[in-house]
Amino acid sequence: MTVHRLRAAARPLAAAAILAVFVISLGRVYTRHRQVADALESLRGIGALQDVHKRLYGEYTEDLSRLADLTDDWRGFMASLDALLDFRAGFEMRVTKDGYRIEAHARDRRRTPVVWEGPAKRPLAALPASKGPGS
Repeated sequence: MTVHRLRAAARPLAAAAILAVFVISLGRVYTRHRQVADALESLRGIGALQDVHKRLYGEYTEDLSRLADLTDDWRGFMASLDALLDFRAGFEMRVTKDGYRIEAHARDRRRTPVVWEGPAKRPLAALPASKGPGS
C-alpha cells in the first residue's frame, strides 16, 4: 500500500475519533447543565415549602428540617436534596417578613452556585390596568 492510500484509509478513522470526542464532551456539558437545572428545581421546591410554611404559621423559616417536616417523607426529601445539592460547598436560607432567599451549590464538578428567591412576584400583565388620569 502506498502512503496516499494509508492516509486515505486513516481519514475516516480520524473523523470518527474526533466525532467521538465531540459527542463525549457534549454529553458532559449536557450532564452538567442537567445537574444545575436539577439543583435549581430543588431550590424551587424548597421555595414552595416556604410558601406553605408562611400560610400555615404566618412566617418564613430558616430551618430546613422544619420545611422537611411539611413533606410526607422527611428522610426521602432530605436524601433527594443531598443528591442534588453540595451542602459542603455551602447552603444558606435567609428570610425576612416579606420573602426568602435560598443559596446553594449544585452537585456538579464546578459546584455551580444556584439561587432562588421568593415569593414569586406577580408579572406585570397580571396587574390591574390603571384607569388613567382624570378617572
